[in-house]
Amino acid sequence: MSETDYNTPLERRPACDNCKARKTKCDRRSPCASCVTLNVACRTTPRASEKRQRVLLSSKYDEAVQDVRRQLVDVKEMLHKLMLNKEHTPCSTETPSDYARHTPPPIIDEQVPSLASVREGFSGDPSFQSHAYRVKNALEAALTASELINIEALDAPATLSPRGVAELLHGADTADISIPGRAAPAPPHPPHDLDFGTLPLPPVDLVLKILRLAKTKKQQFFVDVPTFEEDEFVDMCRGVYFATEPISLWTWINVNVGLYYLFYGVNDVESRRMGTTVEAVRSHSKLLKANAEASMQSLRLCSEPSIESCRALALLGTFYVKEGHSTIAWRLISAAARACLDLGFHRLPDLEGSNFQKCSVFWHIYSWEKGLAMTCGRTPVFHHYDVSTPIRRDRFDAPARVYSAFLSFAIITGEIQQTLFSAAARHASQQVRIQHVTGFAARLKTIQESVRSVNQDDPTWDEMYDSAAVIVDIMMYSLLTIVYRILPPSAAQAHPLQCSDECVIAARGTLSRLVEVGEKLLRENPASWCRVLNIILSLAPFVPFIVLAGNAIATSSGDDLALLSSVVSILAPPAANSPTARKMHDACERFGRIASLIVSSTNEGSLNQKGYQEQDSANDIAFGNTSGQPAISNRTHQSPIDYGFPMAQQDWDSVMIGFESELGDYDSRALTNIIEPYIANTGW
Repeated sequence: MSETDYNTPLERRPACDNCKARKTKCDRRSPCASCVTLNVACRTTPRASEKRQRVLLSSKYDEAVQDVRRQLVDVKEMLHKLMLNKEHTPCSTETPSDYARHTPPPIIDEQVPSLASVREGFSGDPSFQSHAYRVKNALEAALTASELINIEALDAPATLSPRGVAELLHGADTADISIPGRAAPAPPHPPHDLDFGTLPLPPVDLVLKILRLAKTKKQQFFVDVPTFEEDEFVDMCRGVYFATEPISLWTWINVNVGLYYLFYGVNDVESRRMGTTVEAVRSHSKLLKANAEASMQSLRLCSEPSIESCRALALLGTFYVKEGHSTIAWRLISAAARACLDLGFHRLPDLEGSNFQKCSVFWHIYSWEKGLAMTCGRTPVFHHYDVSTPIRRDRFDAPARVYSAFLSFAIITGEIQQTLFSAAARHASQQVRIQHVTGFAARLKTIQESVRSVNQDDPTWDEMYDSAAVIVDIMMYSLLTIVYRILPPSAAQAHPLQCSDECVIAARGTLSRLVEVGEKLLRENPASWCRVLNIILSLAPFVPFIVLAGNAIATSSGDDLALLSSVVSILAPPAANSPTARKMHDACERFGRIASLIVSSTNEGSLNQKGYQEQDSANDIAFGNTSGQPAISNRTHQSPIDYGFPMAQQDWDSVMIGFESELGDYDSRALTNIIEPYIANTGW
């Protein structure tokens, strides 16, 4: 070692050259023990000291690396586009058929669903917007018959104002109504580019408290959606909040919509126990609602079907039903139904093992799909003759009877649509259709009585099942009205707007029950009434109002007018936020006012009323009989109709001119949405 090393502490001296070469431990003495043992000279070659540079790593370094990566990805995409453009330029020697055409991205218009701009599309026979030409023909027939009235004998104030009637009928098209003051919301996220990490979620501590509540107390969400179990849903939430692997869009939808309903079901007492307020919980639920709407805009047409996708589409569909967007709901539910067919859920052999959950998912989607198809007038996806999946029948408690009634309603709805309103059903004779009506009415009454006989003192019953029982009862009434609508009027010379006695009685029952429930819920829970009404209007066509309005005009019934007015009043509050309720409220309000004007005009025209009474007396017919008993045994063949109509000739002229100017020769959707196609003598 060099002489300078003697002044250096032992631990700081470098190892000798021999130890370094042999890679052995050196004791750093002079000479070292290894060199003494080997009897070689112990030398240490001095080396220049190296200056070490400290490298400080910070978060900015990571951000810079990520920024460089993003820029590289952008450059890669730009190069790819340039290569494509270079290959397909006009100077290329390839023929047009040798390469695919690529539309520049700015030209592609992605039609992202927007709730305020959704078009209703085609509407079939059972919908609220069908049979326009038959309605027009019926009105023209009424116009022709009104020539029998002695117009000169009527006082001027008794006749209707042509301008007033035209104003009521103008703009009553319910096909495309937007809520005033609410602009179409812009898509919150680019289509098909939903980044879950950028979407806010409610605080995890509040979610944990609500999930603990769901474990100790049954929540309405798990009653309304029997395809989820509490433990399974908790695991889904854990996978989203504490994600250790990528989550699917379907899981995201299920968690956000499910939490939305759980948050919405928290009452004041429960929120105080959680250390928060109902208002704070509601504010968090708005985040979940926005996430659900963003998820809807990221759905792909050709997604691979799975049980998870079926549940997510069905849950999102029922979400939009309760929010009052029945058209969007139909598209989502029908997509879920097609996924079920692809997975073979309609042909499951039994309820054992994993088939139990698949059966629950299938029948849940089946029930909603049949009701929405009936209301929207669309051909259903499921056909019952092709279904072999068993129905669970091992429960006989009160809740199971309500669920069974809801499922039976869906099955009968599908059969009614196929037997009475399909294209093939139009060719059936009136006698055959009446026979079908008798069978359907008997089945519907049996199911309705089964639900009404549920004893709420049953230990298995809970107040959270009340809404389901009420909805089933009203929908059964409404379906009875539609079925009885096939029957001809009871009187031989009935008014053109008069339906059969059975149909009128069912319509009164529907509207009376609706008013009873609506007035109660408006006092106790207005938001709950809005959702119940949206479900009813989405699953059963609102025919009873049109039937009873026509009966009020035909019989000058003040009681029916009062009931119609009550219905319009309970439709008004939900119409502020629900497009479905808004459309129905506007149509019913206009038609109710027209009925009121016509009845008032008829009551004031005493000479005209006397003529009606004399004509009825001469023919021995009780005009306007609504006793509920059939007046004629044979309804298959009716004598020619000879009637008067309580409107002056010039009034009808004004109305029909307004129709022609608004609708033209073929576009009669507006007329259809005012006076719904379920008036008498249309033959559907």
